[in-house]
Amino acid sequence: MLVPDSVPLAIGLSVLMIAIPFFFKLSSLGSGGSVVAESLGGTRISPATRDSNERKVLNIVEEMAIASGMPIPPVYVLDEECINAFAAGTLPSNAAIGVSRGAIETLSRDELQGVMAHEFSHIFHGDMRINMRAIAAIFSVMAVGYIGYFILRTTMYAPRTSRRSDGKATAGIAVVGLAFVVIGCIGTFFGRLMQAAISRQREFLADASAVQYTRNPAGIGGALQKIVQQSTSAMQHPQASQFNHMLFTEGVNTLFASHPPLLARIERIRTMAAGVLAEPAVSTVARSVASVGSIPAAGLAHVVGLHASQSAPLDAAIHDLHEAQALVLLCAQSEDATKASLQRSLIEARAPALSHDFSRLESEVRSFTIENRLELVDRACATLVTQPNSEYKEFRTLLSDSIRVDGTIDLLEWTITQVLRMRVELPMAVRRGHKLPARRASLGDVTVNAQRILGLLALQGHDDDGGAEVALHRALSEAKLPRCALPNRSERTLDSIAADLDLLETLRPSAAGILLVAALVCVATDHQTFAREYLLLRVISERLAIPLPAIT
Repeated sequence: MLVPDSVPLAIGLSVLMIAIPFFFKLSSLGSGGSVVAESLGGTRISPATRDSNERKVLNIVEEMAIASGMPIPPVYVLDEECINAFAAGTLPSNAAIGVSRGAIETLSRDELQGVMAHEFSHIFHGDMRINMRAIAAIFSVMAVGYIGYFILRTTMYAPRTSRRSDGKATAGIAVVGLAFVVIGCIGTFFGRLMQAAISRQREFLADASAVQYTRNPAGIGGALQKIVQQSTSAMQHPQASQFNHMLFTEGVNTLFASHPPLLARIERIRTMAAGVLAEPAVSTVARSVASVGSIPAAGLAHVVGLHASQSAPLDAAIHDLHEAQALVLLCAQSEDATKASLQRSLIEARAPALSHDFSRLESEVRSFTIENRLELVDRACATLVTQPNSEYKEFRTLLSDSIRVDGTIDLLEWTITQVLRMRVELPMAVRRGHKLPARRASLGDVTVNAQRILGLLALQGHDDDGGAEVALHRALSEAKLPRCALPNRSERTLDSIAADLDLLETLRPSAAGILLVAALVCVATDHQTFAREYLLLRVISERLAIPLPAIT
């Protein structure tokens, strides 16, 4: 019979037609959140912008990223009068923030900080990846419907002579087309329904996290109140409906609301404030572990205060392409006066233009602690990643020569090169089509490398092997790895660490998280953190691609 014979074909083609657009869309979104921002007509805010409203949102995003330990994401402004925002991407390393022009012009700094904290919560809780997959899934079932509609139109407008001579074949094709349309409609219906249900619950969680991060319920609460009062909340861009579930608040009216009612969100913020604001008394290691993948309120307050105390020339230099290079060179400047003099002479000879900025900012940066220097490098990375690849290569060569000018490289200098590798060089390579290495390994696959890294970290925190062994065994127990001896003398080198990290980079996220917690346990064993411990811990977190807030 006609219909039964057509059913297997329809099912097979439907599966194929769903899979192809799904993976196509997922692949197109895989390069990061910038794709979504540009799809919505967003324009990236230049790090050197002098627009006060754009500067305000960039500063807020910088502060939150540094407090959390993640790379500073690019910020895009959408030409929309309504108040809205979103976070998009597949990983914290390729996330992007979008914010409407109405939001940055209408909201106060505290309110905008609350909105950005909400979006950072989506980054930390994995909501971005879920949202990207939901976009691909809905696109794929909608594509099936479009294909079915095209098939039906083809059969309807086929020449009459063709329909008469091969009526059964035409009818069969029409049934297949109708099946595609039905599958597309049903899939889209249930996809939107599930999308809305998931999104609503995660919006409540992100609101709660925003209050926890900022300790200021009036910030996000005030932003939501202004949205209630605004004349229009609709976004005008034609692609807005596709990304509606990713927005801070409903941008397009749909059959199934993708966000909870605004008044319900405001009421929850009011009732949750007292409980969320309480600061629990916990041990150092517990606090450090809990802070991973979040924005510690104390850390955010510290960063905000630090930025407020910095001089205007230093703040401006961070966002200038060439002055940012000088700042990184300064952050890598040796504490040893002889080596510092050699570095200064090399920069004067090789880069006279940079030498002027180097000298102008040297006295201020030399007084900075290691943590403060790394914060400067983090902020400079967000500027350096926007420059042409050829210019960055020249700077990188100069930095390498400056670091090795006396034939040695210390841990701070090496740490800065590792931060640049992950936050500047890797994103540049991805833009050129480089594929990131697969992260599928388990701890069992790299046991020896994990043991050695934890052993080297233990040695950084203790002057005697006895204390280091205690810290190592606690860390190995936390990671459920076999006990081992401390690394021998030949393994206690930066080259050895780099070789181990190359393999540890392939750990799947869950295994990488276990290793980082074990590293935190190792550092916290003696209840104090030395600078060399912090530096190596920072490198481990960078290479594992897990944001690590500063240990306070």
